[in-house]
Order: sequence, then structure tokens, then C-alpha cells
Amino acid sequence: MKLPRIIRILALASVLAPGGLLAEETSKAPPAAASADRIASFFISQDLINELLKENLKSAILRDVAITLDPENRQVLARGFLRIPTEDLRAVNMEPGLGNFRFQLAIELKATRRGHLILIFPLNQTYFYPADSTDPEKDRVVVPVQLLSLALASARGQLAVLSGDFSGFDRKEAALREQMADLDRQLAAARDPDEKEALANDRKSLEIQLEAIPIDRKQGEKTAKKVAKILGFVGEKEINLNEELSAHRNALVVRIQMGQLAPYLEGIELGGVRLLKDDRDGLGKKFLVVDLNAPSAVPYEAPESGPAPVRARHVVRRPPDLLIRLNQALLESKAVVDSEKQDMSGHIRNFAMDFKEDGIHVNGDWHEPLLPQIPFNAIVDFVWTADNNFEIRVREVKVAHINLTPLTRVVLDAAKNRLDKTLKGICAFRYLGEEKDHSRAIGVAVNMPALLPAFPKLALTGIRIKEKELILKAGRPIPAADQAPQN
Repeated sequence: MKLPRIIRILALASVLAPGGLLAEETSKAPPAAASADRIASFFISQDLINELLKENLKSAILRDVAITLDPENRQVLARGFLRIPTEDLRAVNMEPGLGNFRFQLAIELKATRRGHLILIFPLNQTYFYPADSTDPEKDRVVVPVQLLSLALASARGQLAVLSGDFSGFDRKEAALREQMADLDRQLAAARDPDEKEALANDRKSLEIQLEAIPIDRKQGEKTAKKVAKILGFVGEKEINLNEELSAHRNALVVRIQMGQLAPYLEGIELGGVRLLKDDRDGLGKKFLVVDLNAPSAVPYEAPESGPAPVRARHVVRRPPDLLIRLNQALLESKAVVDSEKQDMSGHIRNFAMDFKEDGIHVNGDWHEPLLPQIPFNAIVDFVWTADNNFEIRVREVKVAHINLTPLTRVVLDAAKNRLDKTLKGICAFRYLGEEKDHSRAIGVAVNMPALLPAFPKLALTGIRIKEKELILKAGRPIPAADQAPQN
């Protein structure tokens, strides 16, 4: 029996029955309000940050650098070993054994109104002490602001290279050639043999530095390909920080490449940064949270963390390295809803989806000419099945309190289309047909490098529907034989 015929029979029965649909009230969800607010959040775990540091920080001076996120004090702590090169020790008459230090670098994060990120280094918590010290508190040396300014000036140059700006190499080459030209003029004018020898040695030193520039540039380009996707350096001359920061000497300014976090979100901007510990979805891990704003968001403040419920609906097999929390408003943008109306059957009216703890609640009305609209409802689940794969399942469909399985395809298609249009083709879909409970399902494969360009090696390790949010979990892949679906 075809679906429209079933609907007509139910419509006629509901009208004729005592106390039928004509006497019922149906609830309609109010339209989403449009305002600039948080629309998505990316939770980057402390473990993932340290893993990236281990892979990319190759330095003869720094060793065993690790990051600790401190949500209580709202700061990031970098700790590790600092090794001063032996030749530098000779220059300052220091014993070689004193060249190894432990250090701590404290960082406070602040987002500007223009979407830039300021890294502030509190001087009273930035210090070093000898690595073999038996009394670190006594031997601790707080870094003076002048020395920190020199270090940050060097760091700005390094960050510029990492973000793909190699103009510093060109400036250095031009400066060296200018110095060499000046030495050539002095050599031509010099008459004293000792003076000429000293000038020749200085010129040879500049030649060696000039020969090293292409090597350093090539290494910088290689490293930049790995990390430039995440952070781009912005010089302080490019933005006015007078209203945001009183002292520039102990701060760096960076911008986060929003397109590398969420290229499928249009018009996004940095909404803020936070540090927190997530006890439920993150299994107690600490995260650096990057909040994104967009004008299509619904005013909604997501809870940062909370106690786990007595009976969780999902099973987490390993802690996530990264969490993506997407506001329900993303799937309700005007472009998505307008496109949905064009694709959906003309029989469907007042279609709405609402994200709840127990799944996506779908509501709508079936319309037939000369008959009253018939309300229907359904519950949709997103169920992780394997790395980079999950299923969209319809748990139940009811029309006028009568279970009606044929409407399942309509509901599935709506969920599929909203997800596809919101994430702009990142997911591939395939219909799985009828299951044992006579429901249908859609298998979804996620293109993770497109979903997370900044972290292309991570896999989708879980998915969860929450109050007003869709949560995607990412982590390092595990062998297929070791994977088990979440329930």
C-alpha cells in the first residue's frame, strides 16, 4: 500500500473518531532567532597539543617541551629544558656544566574584538633554573622584561616563517649583501695589512651566513607546510592593540585560521578562547577551546562540563583528542531550510528538528487536500560504527499516535539533507535498507581531512546528540579489528 493512501485512510479515521485530531492541539516549534553568537566550538586536547609539539619542535636549544593547560588559573604553562650552546658559554665565560636549565613559560590567552589572539607572558611566572638544582625555588631566575622582549622578537620571526611568510629571509639577504658591499669599500681603501686581514675575515663570515640562508629557508618552508594550517602570525603593526593591551613587550599576536578549522562554515569569526576540563564528553581531559561565532546562530550558551548521567546512552572506548561541538542553529540556517523546503514532498508542512539528549526529535504535519493536517513525530539517532563512519537511524515514527514505518524514509532524507548541506559535501551517504525492527538507516562516511584540515591524521571516533548540539569526537585511528560500535 502506497504512503499517500495510508495517510488518507488515517486522516479519515482520525476525523471521524470521537475526540480525534480535530480536538487535539499540536505544538509548533518557534522559529530560530538570528543573532551573532557562538555557533561551533573546537576542543583541542592537551595531549594532542603535546603530540604536535613533539612531532614539530626540532631544536638543539629546547628539549622535552610540554604544555599544561590550567583552567582554574586560566593560563597555559610551557615547561621543558633549555640548553645554551657551548660556544655561547665560552663567550660569556660560563662553565659548560651550567648550560642546561629547566624553564617555565606562563601564557595567558585573550581574544580581541577583531578576532586576533593575544598571547600574554606574565613575567612573575616566567623563569628558569639550573637543571641539576636541588632547590629550584631558591635558584629560580625570573626572566627580565628586556630579555623576554628579545626572545619574543626572535619568536615573531620564527612564527612568520611558520605561517608562510618568508620575506624575512629576503630582508636578511639584502642586509648581508649591503654589509658585504660596505666591507668591499673598506677593503679597497685599507692600507694596513692587519686591517685588511680583519676586514677579509669579516667578509668571509658574512659569506657563510649568506650561503646558509637558502638552507634555512628550505627547512622553514618544509616545517611551515605542517603547521601553517593552524596558526598564522600577524605583526603588531597590522592591528591596533592600544585598547586591548597596555604593554606589547611581553605579548605575541597571532590569528587562528578559521578556514582550517571549519571551511564548511561561512562568515565564521573567532568568538573567544577558553581552557576547561570536560568530564563527560572528554573523559576528564583538559582542552583548549576555540569558539566560533556566526550571524546565523541561535542565542545558546553550551554547558562547559557536567556530571555524567546515571545511564549514558553511548559507550566511549577511548578519550578524544579533539571535540567539535556544532550548535543546532547550523542545521537550521536559512539557506539549509529553504533548500529543504524545495526538496521535501509537498505533503510535509511545519517540519522541524530539535536536538535533545535522547536523540533528534522530528516533528511535522502531513497535508492532504480537503483534509486536516496530520501531525507526526519521530526520533533520529546518530550512531558511531567505526572510525570515520556512523549511521543515521530512525528509532520510531508515529502519525496520530499510530506507528507508521513508511514515513521513515522521509525523516531519514531530511536528516541526511540537513547534514549534507550544512557540512557542504564532507559526508558520503548510502542507504542501508530495512533493519530487523523494520526501520531504515543511512550509512555515513566522513572525509576527515575536509572536516579538520588542520588535523588531517585524526579519525572520527564518536558522535553524540546533545541538548541543542551535535558533538563529533576525533582521535588517532585504531585498527579496524579493535573497533566496536557505540550503543
